[in-house]
Amino acid sequence: MTKENQELGEALISAAFLLKWSSADLHKKACELSDAGNEKEAQAIQEIVNNYQASETALLDFANEVKTGRIVRASVEETL
Repeated sequence: MTKENQELGEALISAAFLLKWSSADLHKKACELSDAGNEKEAQAIQEIVNNYQASETALLDFANEVKTGRIVRASVEETL
């Protein structure tokens, strides 16, 4: 794997994990709001969590495609 592809794969995985951690924090907040009777706000936050989780999955899928060579990142010199 080229250096560029390795960096791309690592960046995608890093972004996915940031979404995962943010999702966990937001899910906890949604549960707290629900327990406090703020169901409408809890549902709105849970929708954000669901979107984050879908994005996390997509990023990890992209990272896997980089690893298998389906997605290739070319260096700037190669594109000129």
